[in-house]
Amino acid sequence: MAPSYSGVWNISTQYQYRTGWPFDANLGTRVLVAGGYNNSVAAINVIEFFIAEVANDSADFGDLSVTRGQVAQLGNDTRAVIAGGYTGSANSNVIDYVAYSTTGDATDFGDLTTTAGGAPSTSANNVRGIFKGGDRAGVASNVIDYITIASTGNAQDFGDLTSAKGGANKGMVSTTTRGIFAGGGSTSNEIEYLTIQTTGNAIDFGNLTDGRDQQIGGVASSTRGVFAGGQGSASYSNIIDYITITSAGNAADFGDLTAGRRFPAGASTATKGFFTGGSTSNSARTADIDTITIASTGNSTDFGADLTASKFTHGASSSGQAGVQALTSLPSAIGLMTSTVDSFIESVDITTLGNSVEFGDISYANTNASFGGASSATRMCVAGRFSSSDKFIDLTIFATRGKGTDFGDLVVGGVTTGSSNSTRGLFSTGGDSNTIDYITIASAGNATDFGNLYAAVSNPAMAGNTTRMLFMGGDKGSGSPRYVNEIGYVTISSTGNTTDFGDLLQTLGYGQATSSSTRAVYCGGYNGSAAVNTIQYVTTASTGNATDFGDLLSQWTQGACFGNSTRGIVGQGYNWETGANQNVIQYFTIASTGDSADFGDAINSNSPAGQSNSHGGIA
Repeated sequence: MAPSYSGVWNISTQYQYRTGWPFDANLGTRVLVAGGYNNSVAAINVIEFFIAEVANDSADFGDLSVTRGQVAQLGNDTRAVIAGGYTGSANSNVIDYVAYSTTGDATDFGDLTTTAGGAPSTSANNVRGIFKGGDRAGVASNVIDYITIASTGNAQDFGDLTSAKGGANKGMVSTTTRGIFAGGGSTSNEIEYLTIQTTGNAIDFGNLTDGRDQQIGGVASSTRGVFAGGQGSASYSNIIDYITITSAGNAADFGDLTAGRRFPAGASTATKGFFTGGSTSNSARTADIDTITIASTGNSTDFGADLTASKFTHGASSSGQAGVQALTSLPSAIGLMTSTVDSFIESVDITTLGNSVEFGDISYANTNASFGGASSATRMCVAGRFSSSDKFIDLTIFATRGKGTDFGDLVVGGVTTGSSNSTRGLFSTGGDSNTIDYITIASAGNATDFGNLYAAVSNPAMAGNTTRMLFMGGDKGSGSPRYVNEIGYVTISSTGNTTDFGDLLQTLGYGQATSSSTRAVYCGGYNGSAAVNTIQYVTTASTGNATDFGDLLSQWTQGACFGNSTRGIVGQGYNWETGANQNVIQYFTIASTGDSADFGDAINSNSPAGQSNSHGGIA
């Protein structure tokens, strides 16, 4: 880990990096190597580690929970995850994890979707880990699983490879957004890729210079992926190939390993790649570690240090892998957006400008999910999904990146909108329904009936202050006019039906709203023939019709809208003018009037559920 002098460093630490002083291993990047087979082809449970910046031999770290070879391994900047493998008698679905910063035995994380030997390939960023292919149920598989690394729980289905493959690359070849998978099968030369933040099937990338299986070692910088060894046209290959991860195409020659190897495992820092162990013949294994500088080309060199013992079919990962996006401390005003493509959550700092970053996942697949959430200063709840039988409510903690947990169930399932004050969350539920549910955000449990809307509509926009919740517009599903301009309100601390507040500037559905403590702002929407780019507002504590505020950057509908007490954020959604979902994030100042301005870009392009820890309903 290279030092950063922007922080507070004592003189000896700075001097140490500039001279030949002994290196403090506590400042280094840990590479963990786990599981595998020994010289006798017996599965082992050993986890060991070495420091990437120092050529000292590997040391004991702890043990896996289940002894196994042919494992898959990945990690973020704090945690390594080891999954699947072969115990000696059966394939395993076990997922273990350890913290890089400690030593000790692995802890149970959950299970893969199926048992998996043959070492599935891996990709990861700081939020998601992907397991691809491997031998499942005794045959090569096209299964892709994913997990949220910072949490625990069983893996979920991600999609499929272009074809079934076992024994492909070992090591994380990924950027913060893209994962690469190479070789496998019957000496395949195929390279495939996927986008880590979405779910879906892998896509063809190009070809290796020589088809190889038997677990090629894989390493990566933030721009380049490198594949080494395996079994190809030469039984024990010494070939090293490289690709540019962001540009699809065939691999090019990088150089050669110090010796031909099958079953090496790769691990990398931002600049260096390490190829650990492997099999150099039918009966010989090695404890050698080769290293390369990823940005250059040329033959690998001996690292000058060895593993604790000769091994192969093991896993490897590093706390400094370049695909890991550094996650700084959480901002004081954070907004979260959940994707309708899958369960992915991304976040923005409302007080600044810039692109969103990865945050985690909600606990259930979010396809065609809710158009709003309810949040306090510490918690966000997202509820509902397309089907009327989908009553899920998910709980996400603002201070904890990772995976959400089950909160309870709605009274009526289906597509919902939601908003809240600091204690109670309200949801308009059940599609074309007049049902309002409520929850107490601080305590998990099922929702309770609150009352009825002004009409049976889907997707009324919701926003409010500490005492009053407004419901605006909506889609009746049929009739003329199909869309409504009503604004109704309720007192959040009570129960009951909505009371008439006033009207929007026109009949609209699928717009979204946010609020300060005094003003609710309605953005975009669909009028029955086209989306609109209008922004309008009302004073929450009074009653009356909406007033024009300004314009959005484009005709917009079905995206995320949230904010803090001063700034409104409009994220992603459907751009009616281009006919496509967009990843644009825009903002406006709630207390003023005027057009929105560009904020940055989102990772995904469709994210209708959004909430923050500092909106107008929070005192």
